Amino acid sequence: MLLALSSDLEVCGHRVLVALEPSIQAAWKSCRLKSARLDRLEVHGVPTAGPDSVPDIEAIATQWARIASSCDTSIVIAPELDGLLPELIESMRQKGCSVSAPDASFLGRATDKWETHQCWIAAQQITAPTWLASDWLAISDGLRSDGLREDGLRGWGALGGELKNVQADGWVLKRRRGAGGTDMERFADGERLIGKLGTLLDLSEWIVQPWILGRSVSLALTGAWGVPQGRSLPDGKSLELDGAIGPEVIGPTEQLFGTGSMIDSASGGSYVGGNGPVEVDPQELKRFAQGLLRSVPGSRAGWIGIDFLIVPEGPWVALEINARLTSSYLGYRKHYGPMLADTILGGPLPIRPFPNPGAFRFSVRDFHG
Repeated sequence: MLLALSSDLEVCGHRVLVALEPSIQAAWKSCRLKSARLDRLEVHGVPTAGPDSVPDIEAIATQWARIASSCDTSIVIAPELDGLLPELIESMRQKGCSVSAPDASFLGRATDKWETHQCWIAAQQITAPTWLASDWLAISDGLRSDGLREDGLRGWGALGGELKNVQADGWVLKRRRGAGGTDMERFADGERLIGKLGTLLDLSEWIVQPWILGRSVSLALTGAWGVPQGRSLPDGKSLELDGAIGPEVIGPTEQLFGTGSMIDSASGGSYVGGNGPVEVDPQELKRFAQGLLRSVPGSRAGWIGIDFLIVPEGPWVALEINARLTSSYLGYRKHYGPMLADTILGGPLPIRPFPNPGAFRFSVRDFHG
């Protein structure tokens, strides 16, 4: 991901500086291919106190902000686990660094699936019923008795429209903070899920959802977030979604998951990549994305992904927001070319290289390289 993005930004005419977290720096030095490609870039490592020590978020933010002090803006690629991404971005901003990313209010809610769900429910958006694992466990007997029938789904708080033809098959357990595919497990029934919950230390850090049957897809929003073309993206400015200038909504792509068996615990496995494009009405996609974003307070910038389900003969069901550069970029760049990188900084969506560029496919293995 970093190599692809850095290379694309260079093609767009930008001078690129790269700062690596120490453990990544060591791993990349051991890979001849990555090391050779990084030689074309101005790469800064982050020093540590000792050979085996890793600096904390504050130390990384301080050094990254210093390295980025000569830059117009920064793009942060970091995991959402344990609040790492929003804390790192906020710390860099407090040190005077411009970061092309949403503000702290939006990041705090969008990187927390439970908080995102609360925002969507309040705005009556159609979203998957969601519980903190501790809450689900307390009411699991009632849920298991009527649970996965369509009438049960209607009573679970997925609002905004008729849940016609929505069906579920088992349960899914996800980390509350972090990418949806991280440590995700699917369970055939509540008994197996209860057994798994008994092995976890802090149930408040996990959420439970019904595994709703449908096509798992994601869209991306990028481009000018209410900022006239040619101007840099200021931190903390509000987004006018209904204005003449707004973000480009691209996609969706289909999400692919590894195979597995529900006999032991998980099925569908972890997220492994995607393919596209998935043909939908672009205006409907835009309205859907805008409604979900309006429901979450705060300002937006950079690249934002939204995962959702397309239910056959039914509604689109929102699942989560990924308020960061996602692996789908690797697929979309095959569709739009390297100039797609400029949209993260507020540039326009590039014209596709061909009228019908055809299908594309990408893997998370590419994301790690």
